[in-house]
Amino acid sequence: MARNKAFEPGEKLEKAKNVFWQKGYQGTSMQDLVDTMGLNRGSIYDTYGDKHSLFLMCLKSYSDGMLNDYVQATDLAKSPVKAIEKIVRRAAARTIEEGKTCLGIKSAFELASEDEEVHSILKENTDSIVTVLKDLIKKAQKVDEISTKRDPVMLATFIVSNFTGFWQLFLVYGDAEMVKQQADFLIRSIKK
Repeated sequence: MARNKAFEPGEKLEKAKNVFWQKGYQGTSMQDLVDTMGLNRGSIYDTYGDKHSLFLMCLKSYSDGMLNDYVQATDLAKSPVKAIEKIVRRAAARTIEEGKTCLGIKSAFELASEDEEVHSILKENTDSIVTVLKDLIKKAQKVDEISTKRDPVMLATFIVSNFTGFWQLFLVYGDAEMVKQQADFLIRSIKK
């Protein structure tokens, strides 16, 4: 008969995610995970698999959370362009609130060129965010909020690529106002 786990797997996954986020994949040891999660190695392996499997679960959880955060930011928007503005402002706010490099961006530079599974998670997440923005851009074009001369896919991809710039600027300068100004500039450039 299988025993019930004496811990909440989702709660422990959050703790592991924070360790990977802080130290990166390569910089995180199994002992770091044991210490932070408060579990022995056997419990980690039985519940999550090896370090790589656990990392993939953490990255997927982070990516899904970011996408959901952006989608929720648009729920009460009065127009498609206002929804896009909310996503851009939310991306800037996440940068400032989290105060550290995005786990997705950190993972992209550390692992995505060598690890197909990491690459796949990050590509799927980026594709999803681009799709959300592309659909909003098309709606904005129908109601004459954005010029129909603008390519929705290119514009959506441009917006998402600027999110990486927010993280880089904040990491280098630590200046929240600069990130907000960049978000404002991006919003103005979308409407032209």
